[in-house]
This record gives sequence, C-alpha cells and structure tokens, in this order.
Amino acid sequence: MFTFQRLLGRFLGQVDNVDNSKLVIDHQNLATPKNRTKYHHSTIRDATTIKDSSSSSIVVVGLTTNLRTNETVHRSHSLSKSSTSRRNKSIEAIKSASCLTCGINTNKADDNNSPSEKLSNDFRIPKHPLNNVVPKRRAQTKLIIIRHGERVDAIFGDNWLSKAFDQVGNYIRYDPNLPSSLPHRNNLNDYLFDPPLTEIGLMRSYRTGEALHRAGLNKIDYCYSSPALRCIQTANSMLDGMKLRTTIPIRVELGLFECGLWHKNFPPIFMPINELVLNRFNIEISYDSVMKCLTTNEDELSYYLRSYHVMKKILSRHLSEELTILFVGHAPSLETLTRKLVGAEPRPYELTTISQKINYLSLTVVEGEKDNWTFVDAILSR
Repeated sequence: MFTFQRLLGRFLGQVDNVDNSKLVIDHQNLATPKNRTKYHHSTIRDATTIKDSSSSSIVVVGLTTNLRTNETVHRSHSLSKSSTSRRNKSIEAIKSASCLTCGINTNKADDNNSPSEKLSNDFRIPKHPLNNVVPKRRAQTKLIIIRHGERVDAIFGDNWLSKAFDQVGNYIRYDPNLPSSLPHRNNLNDYLFDPPLTEIGLMRSYRTGEALHRAGLNKIDYCYSSPALRCIQTANSMLDGMKLRTTIPIRVELGLFECGLWHKNFPPIFMPINELVLNRFNIEISYDSVMKCLTTNEDELSYYLRSYHVMKKILSRHLSEELTILFVGHAPSLETLTRKLVGAEPRPYELTTISQKINYLSLTVVEGEKDNWTFVDAILSR
C-alpha cells in the first residue's frame, strides 16, 4: 500500500522524497519568524531563473503559495525534468500493474501458458478421453429375503380361533386388528397351527412393498414363498404394494419353511395349491417345489443345510440371468438362507437367539453370482 501512495503522489506532482542535492531553499528569507512555517503540499505557481549572490549555481526560484502559510521552495530546472520523467514512469507502472496495492505484475510468469494449459497444470485433468471411461459392471443377481408380517396368534393367543368363529362357522371379528376377512379353508382347525396375518400385518406388508417400489427395488422377476399362510399373504400384499401382484406369480416352496424339530408336536397342515388359487392368490401352478416333504426330526444344523440346498437349486435355474428374486420366509430364513451362501459357517446353537431378534418384515439383500455372494444391505423393521 505504501508503494502505491508514493506512485500516486508522484503522479499528482507532490514534492516529497525529491533529491535534496537539486533543491536549494532561500535560508535568508526563511530565517525570519514570519517565514518560519511548516511545509504543506502546494502547487507551483510561478518560476524564474536567478543568480544567487552567495553561490555560483543556477537555481530556479519557485514561488509556492498556500492560502494559510507563506512558503518559498526553490526547485532546480533539472528537478522539473526529473519529476516529469518520474511522473511518466509512474503512469506506466500503474497501467501495467495487476496488483494496485504493490504494483507487482503477477501475470508475467504465466504469459506463455494458455488458460486451458494453466487449468490442466493446476488440477491435472486427464487429456485422454478414454481415462474417464467406467468399466461395465458384470451382471449380478439380487436376492431380497424377508420375514412375514404380524401373525394373529402372536397377538391374540392360541384361543383366538375359538372366539373368531361361532358354532355354525361364521367369522366373528371381535377386534379391529383381526383381518376383515379370512381365506376359505375346508377345515377351520387348520388355522390353529397355520395362522393368518393380522390387519396391521396385512397393511404393513402392503406398505413394505410400496417402500421397495419407491426405493427402486420394484423390479422383481420371481417370488418364492414358504407354504405357510402368513408368508403367502405377506408375499401377496407386498407384490400388490409394488404394483406386481397380477404380473409376478408366487412360487410356493416347501423348503422355505422353518426347522422341522420346532413343530414336532404340532405339525402344520398347509393350504393346498388349488385352495390358494380359489382364494384368489396369484400362484404359479406349474412350479415344482425343490422339497417334496419335510421331517419333524430335522435339527438346526440340518435346517441350515436344507436351506442352503434349496437356495442353490433355485439359483441354478437362473444361472445366466441378472435377476431380482424375492424370498418370503420366517425369522430364521434371513440367517439360514444366506449363511453358507456368503461363505460363513452355520451356527445352529445360536439360531434360536438370532431368530428372536428378527422383527416382522425384517429383510436382507444379497447380491452376487455363482459362488460369490455378498450382503448389500440389511434392514431391521421397527
């Protein structure tokens, strides 16, 4: 900033910082008290050349006046020329300066580089267009595995069936959370060990399908479900929320049911395919289940192996395709269907504890191909 003020002062003709050897002041006139005043910035009004009696030098007596003070300043003729040349240099310096505070031209170092070359040097942008080409991702299959929705007997107890039907067999909806209607079954007692979803379970299943639709997971190519009624209802409501109920049929797979040992005392009786179709479920009749029957002597480790076998068989039918497959099962399905698939060892002694921590409509997503599978996302419903 100081340099700029100096340049501006020189441009305006101020006389500070001039060469003292070229400036002679009339000391005799300044010796008197009335002329002993402070110097102020002034403008040269007149100048005459005289011969000083006490000196052989030629001086220019410049009479400078200020309305407030009487000042006499002598400037040499050589000083006038010097001031003019300095003024011209100052003008050129100001014009060429890129920084007004210091007068330094910062563009000189980069005059030889074009703007594109400066940007390339600063940010190192790759010049070859092939460097920005992203390699194409290999086709992978995505598996969405979800637990069924809220079941009736878990909310109303095992005696819900005796309250929900009268002696004639008419359905009585004694609580708003009971479903508004129930599928027709030839034997109503089959509801006892193969219960339906509650009204909240049906509604949340539908909304889960809507959420998957909004999340971009609505491109379902196949849907596999456990034969339990609560799973089929969950799959039906989810596909309805995803706007796929009429286009994607449900493939009922017996191998997706729970561990046989857990139902040893009360083995469930599932609804047959024709009965499901009569109740307007979109079932793929031509599908051939991997498992034809289950045993109640199956322990947790055998359950792991059976789930892995069923999963490999299903995936073997879609080897060369990039698909999204929906599996609707039970709480332990999220563990048993994926454990060995991702290369981990089964943990049968922890399976019961793990299953108790999985909420209704919890899901997990696995992506991969052949023998290379990884978890994409795991979501626990709240």
